[in-house]
Amino acid sequence: MRAADAAGNLSGYSSIAGATTSSGAAPAPISFVQVSYAVPQSPQATVPVTYAKAQAAGNLNVVVVGWNDTNASVTSVTDSKGNVYTRAVGPTTVAGTLSQSIYYAKNIVAAAAGTNILTVKFNVPAVYADIRVLEYSGLDTVNPVDKTATGSGTGTLSSTASVTTTSANSLLFGANTVTALTVGAGVGFSSRMITSPNGDIAQDRVVATTGSYSATAQLNGGSWVMQMVAFKRAP
Repeated sequence: MRAADAAGNLSGYSSIAGATTSSGAAPAPISFVQVSYAVPQSPQATVPVTYAKAQAAGNLNVVVVGWNDTNASVTSVTDSKGNVYTRAVGPTTVAGTLSQSIYYAKNIVAAAAGTNILTVKFNVPAVYADIRVLEYSGLDTVNPVDKTATGSGTGTLSSTASVTTTSANSLLFGANTVTALTVGAGVGFSSRMITSPNGDIAQDRVVATTGSYSATAQLNGGSWVMQMVAFKRAP
């Protein structure tokens, strides 16, 4: 087993109001919808995760795939509703120790609660696979990714490099995979979960202006990889 349980925030809501359109209607805010995860404690080549709540058409699914080796690689990310998943960033690695990638599916189809199962497959069983799935609304349904950033290292702070966004209203999504435990979200970010017992975080922040941004999260030590994806708001 990995280290002791880490507390996580499994609920929350992030949104930002926007300027009205030419028709007078305000664009939908960027909003967090749901989260779930799977953390098998023995090496697995196939890991399923269920979206527990109903899913709305047009929303964005985000999938974090982390594991504690660099031998395995992801061969597919699919779900039972046929949404198409694209890798936004990764794999980011610590040699021989950690790997992580972030995937997304844009403009998803509607699904009733508990009917959409995401499945990640590896070429060989992955050690301590940590699969996090999240859903957001209010994001671009055609070309949602603006910028990505990565980082890796050892110590008590996982962090990415800074990137300058081009979209005024953005969702900054950050996640790490660690050998110890993450103890909290970075400054300005909301924790959506810290997986138990693996201790890996998924966090987000909604920003209203373009600028230079990065993602951080505090650890209690050890090796880490950290990634951030800036997703654009729906036009």
